[in-house]
Amino acid sequence: MKSTAVLTVLFAMAGFVGADAHAQQCGPEEPQEEALHDQMSDTRVLRRIVLGLTGATPTVEQYEAMAAAATPEARESLLRSTLEEVLASPKFYERMVNFGHDWLAVGAYTTGAAGDAYQGDMSGHLFACPSNTLHQGAYYHANEFKDKDSGQQCSDKDADGNPAVPEVNAVEPWWAPGTTVQVLGKAGSSVTTILDSNGQPVDCGIAYGGYYDPVLPNGCGCGPNLVWCSPLVGLNTLGTHDMRIQRRHPYEEPARLFAHLAWHDRPLSDLVIGNYSVGTNWLRSLYVRFGRYMGSAVVDANKTWWRPDVGDAPRDPLHPNPNDPQAWREFVVEDLEPFHLSLTEGKTPSGSIERTYRFDPRTTTEPPKGIPTAGVLTMMGSMSSFPRERVRAARFLEMFACQSFSPPPADVHFPPLETDPATGGTCLHCHKTLDPAAISFKRWDFSPFQSYYVPWPFIPGVGRHRVTKEWLSGQYPHTGNAPGLRWKNAFVPNTVLTPVTPEQIKANPEAVLLDTMPESYTLLGEHGDGTMGPLGFGKLLVRSGEFDRCAARRIYAMFIGRQLNPATEKGFIDKLAREFVSRDRKLRPFIRYLFEQSELRRGL
Repeated sequence: MKSTAVLTVLFAMAGFVGADAHAQQCGPEEPQEEALHDQMSDTRVLRRIVLGLTGATPTVEQYEAMAAAATPEARESLLRSTLEEVLASPKFYERMVNFGHDWLAVGAYTTGAAGDAYQGDMSGHLFACPSNTLHQGAYYHANEFKDKDSGQQCSDKDADGNPAVPEVNAVEPWWAPGTTVQVLGKAGSSVTTILDSNGQPVDCGIAYGGYYDPVLPNGCGCGPNLVWCSPLVGLNTLGTHDMRIQRRHPYEEPARLFAHLAWHDRPLSDLVIGNYSVGTNWLRSLYVRFGRYMGSAVVDANKTWWRPDVGDAPRDPLHPNPNDPQAWREFVVEDLEPFHLSLTEGKTPSGSIERTYRFDPRTTTEPPKGIPTAGVLTMMGSMSSFPRERVRAARFLEMFACQSFSPPPADVHFPPLETDPATGGTCLHCHKTLDPAAISFKRWDFSPFQSYYVPWPFIPGVGRHRVTKEWLSGQYPHTGNAPGLRWKNAFVPNTVLTPVTPEQIKANPEAVLLDTMPESYTLLGEHGDGTMGPLGFGKLLVRSGEFDRCAARRIYAMFIGRQLNPATEKGFIDKLAREFVSRDRKLRPFIRYLFEQSELRRGL
């Protein structure tokens, strides 16, 4: 390497931290005359571009090319070409995944009891035969062979040790397309319905929870390509750090959707009003199983959702192999989970703010078709990791409107608390904002009906989970964690959170689940348009402009390196938001705009 290039590299590496620290102290609205005296060198700007967008420092070749550029025009051209190069690099996608985790900080998908039935796969678990048996590596259903821990059937024996050759089927499994596995017993068969002890048909597609392992009814098949089952075993599936563990995938989903929008030049507003997401086979399976548990068999006819090489769905750049089940591939959620409504003709991907679904349980006893899909706001991982409607509202207002919630000053006085924290008591300070937002997030809870050990998520009042007066009275189900017991105390009539009357609840108990903000309410300075559920909340975020202002602030802080103060820099934040919107809320064009600004180049 040339000696001048070596010196340039050392100078850039030594000076970069100080330059950024100075940039964090200087405002964008300071006089231009002063700004001219603290311009960083082109080499340091190069480092800032590459490091900010990829997380890695420039290569030696990039430094040498900058050192060899003879004129300011040549160096400027090199900086622009480098910017485009890194924006097209898979390392940019990886950087956006990390940024997505920082911004969309959902909790781990592990809250609750130790068993992986919690919030989880809702599949019949398949055990694998040990290596020292006749059927090494073959799978068998946890509920079918009572000696699952001893694995007698793996050596052609029954539970008592007598000779007994099990039924063996070869199946291409959904989690490993293009391969074949052996399945012992009925799990690999085509049995879809069995009869219970009363001679009544039982649907094999609906699992129920065990102590650790969810199971299908004894004697059932696992469905086509084993889609009703999963190769998971008890507590061995607890982790969230390993991408081979199913639980990791719903935690990853929000960040992966953000990176997907950035990589494929989609509007970032699709984070809160889009009807699509991205997922690996493991994540897709969770949605498929949730829909089946909710009572829809529509997806049973879909034989391709687990085939990565079918169709042309956009995917992440890190998994180019067409048949890679770990590729994060785009899908319209309703295609896999019928109760997440797409609200588009032909279920086409859309982030249109015109998508609307209105439902009012105060005027009908019919169930809603489902909840309108709204990006991160209706994801299984984010909804489940924030286990209550007010918590969901608070976290999403923090993420997407840059709101903050803190105790009121000591000298502020409030009306006395009677029954509603949104109209009296010190809690009014936050609940006057939280409760109108929290209305949108009522239809997600946890039911003990299918699992006697840990609860599973469900959409109340939808599908096969209708709500009755017995739920609200606590008479049924007879367990301490029945949702109705909580609703009885949380969803109090004639409150901001539950603007229904006792008479309306008597006529229809599901009226307590009203999840449409009344037109008389305002949130973020806007009235709702009657759209139910999280989508109605997401549309308010976008229409109010708060999503745009918050997104602009977060992106600016990430790539320029300085937090903006909304109290003193409101005008500048509004300007950035307008620039963001004018570029269709797409990340790459907005980054290009930011990297043309003088503050990027300011340093010691």
